[in-house]
Amino acid sequence: MKELYSIGDTARIMGISVQSLRNYSNLKLLEPQHIDYETGYRYYSFKQFHYIDRIKYLRKLGLSLTEIDEILKDGKTDKILSYLEIQKERLARELAEIEDTYDDIRWYIDYFKYLDRHHFDNIPYVSSFATRYLMYVDYLPDDTVESVETRLAKLKSRENLKHRRQYGYIADFHNLINKKFVPNKYFIYLKEKPLVDAPWLMELPAGEYMCFRGKIRTDDWNPDFVAEYFKNYAKPSYIIANEYEDNLVEYHACPYEVQIFLNDLRE
Repeated sequence: MKELYSIGDTARIMGISVQSLRNYSNLKLLEPQHIDYETGYRYYSFKQFHYIDRIKYLRKLGLSLTEIDEILKDGKTDKILSYLEIQKERLARELAEIEDTYDDIRWYIDYFKYLDRHHFDNIPYVSSFATRYLMYVDYLPDDTVESVETRLAKLKSRENLKHRRQYGYIADFHNLINKKFVPNKYFIYLKEKPLVDAPWLMELPAGEYMCFRGKIRTDDWNPDFVAEYFKNYAKPSYIIANEYEDNLVEYHACPYEVQIFLNDLRE
């Protein structure tokens, strides 16, 4: 058996860089078996190969060199198990964050493609929605776009609930059918059902909604068919106007999907 291997040979055999071996030595994690002090050449023994291999797989599992140093110096399996449990929990949190981000990306792709599903405005259609949750502020008579958006921004920052960047309004029905857009509330959607009750949280019921698209912040919309449809009914419980950005520059004149709850009219 060959007694010593040069640092270059060791690196090639073990599939590791020479610089990594030098780094391990400088950190006192794994020092060479022998150093020729005349030439400065470093040599490793065959017995050290399994230490290098252990360092490699522990690094692959995400442990730091400091943690690996503690494990190797302790020499007991209890120490490695404790660090592996910690790393497992750490990775579980990271995986949950990645899945959460992936879910957000899918949602935003659907959001920006949503307008392509209906290539017409001011024509009604019926859509079904699951239960939705939102965070809102009241839209006061003297509110401006700036004041109400600032108030909602402060609420979002204070409560720090997970949300999706889609804004909307709860509208007044009688004004709506008279082509007057008068919001009662300004909101943003939450990603999940909140675990708390608060006066600034609202649940939108699952069910069917009559929908139409239009630029309700302008005059480019027509609610006549809504007035005709609901003339023999009491006003619906929920009228939602969801904002859909069709550009990233000017959003005040962007299209909205107005959703009018139908289920309570059929009960």
